[in-house]
Amino acid sequence: MRYRRSLLNRTLLCGLGLIAGSTLVGAQEPQGATGPDAFDADVADVDTRMAGGDTSELVARLEAELLLTELVAQARYEEAIPIAERMVELAEEESGVSIELGVALSNLAILQRNLELYEPSERNFVRAVDVIREADGTYSEAVISPLVGLGMNYQARGDFFEAETTYEEARTVSRRAYGLLNEQQIDILDHLANTMMDTQRYVEADEYQLTALHLMERIHGADTPAVLPAIYKFARWLRSAYRFQEERGQYVRAMDIIRDYEGATSQSMVRPLRETGISYRTQKLPEGRGSSALRRALEIAESQPAPDSRLIAETLVDIGDWNVAFSKVGATGEEYRRAWQLLGELADGDALRERWFSDPIYVLRENPSSRGIGSRNDPGALPGHVLVTFNVTEFGRTANVTVVESVPPGLKDDSTARAIGRSRFRPRMVDGELVPTQGLARNFTFHYQPEE
Repeated sequence: MRYRRSLLNRTLLCGLGLIAGSTLVGAQEPQGATGPDAFDADVADVDTRMAGGDTSELVARLEAELLLTELVAQARYEEAIPIAERMVELAEEESGVSIELGVALSNLAILQRNLELYEPSERNFVRAVDVIREADGTYSEAVISPLVGLGMNYQARGDFFEAETTYEEARTVSRRAYGLLNEQQIDILDHLANTMMDTQRYVEADEYQLTALHLMERIHGADTPAVLPAIYKFARWLRSAYRFQEERGQYVRAMDIIRDYEGATSQSMVRPLRETGISYRTQKLPEGRGSSALRRALEIAESQPAPDSRLIAETLVDIGDWNVAFSKVGATGEEYRRAWQLLGELADGDALRERWFSDPIYVLRENPSSRGIGSRNDPGALPGHVLVTFNVTEFGRTANVTVVESVPPGLKDDSTARAIGRSRFRPRMVDGELVPTQGLARNFTFHYQPEE
């Protein structure tokens, strides 16, 4: 019993997200080299052990766990599957019908799903659920992870009713195992909301997100700093639904909480101020309140007793993006240059420079008109696309927009070229200087009804 409980307390795959590259259920973190040479050392170690003999010789559970974890960390899923299958065999030999066997089956199913092997993955998730329930009861907390994994399989292949039912079952177990007010169920609520979006049930999707927010309010209090992450999460949801005014209302609420607990010049104020500016830009609304929020965020970040260089650089980039998107006289790029210099002070500054400035990034995105196109679910709808190439100047404007290919020819050519021409991009930087970029390409896809 002690081993089983410690197993359940280890890190799950991204909570209940079960996504690629995360820690396997029940697996121990690999020990060994750290720093810039750690990855190569780990790869060599894994290759050495893989070459040492057939996987059937891995009779030690601990070594199998370690090897499996390392292969997953390196995204070597095909190589990891035989190890995961061997762990299922070991668990069955050592424990029979047990939680250990259920966890091993769930890990194997996760790997199979990462490789889009949905049918064997589904079988192993179902078997994991059955084994755990036989060993530990219908409402064992260990059954939550394979249930969510099974729901994700259903969702990926378009069986949305089955996905919804399975997620609801996982949430019921979570509430029975951990209580009605437990944060673990929030990931499940997110999966349910996404399933509702997939089926265009937007009101129900919104209800799940509101439930998650209200849950955090009941746990931590509606007006306390502990609820701020939930407020920001709900605001992101509102932005994804193009409900910008409601989104900004959540940032006002967050700022009121911060002001009450920490003061108006707290560094915590920077985030909701920045998000307010980004919200206006995403809405394509050059409202003065948006630029004012960004400049106030920069003022607060720079006025701290120990200024955070990365936070200042992020805010400068936001201001630079605003200027590229909306400036009537043309952006100078000064904020980008300042951000580049600040990143030079950080240990990960080169990586951030690469991420932020190596390729042009949309800062104002115009899309082709939707006239004449429909949904992939429309009867008789055919897939179409328009491939365009273009350049981006050092000031983020587009030039030389050319339609390279379109199917069907002419349907969305002009609309697509016009959308690219009106879009704005964060320009590329090389050695701290803004430079033009040539030969970019974007492929716009859609579905349309062919003419009779």
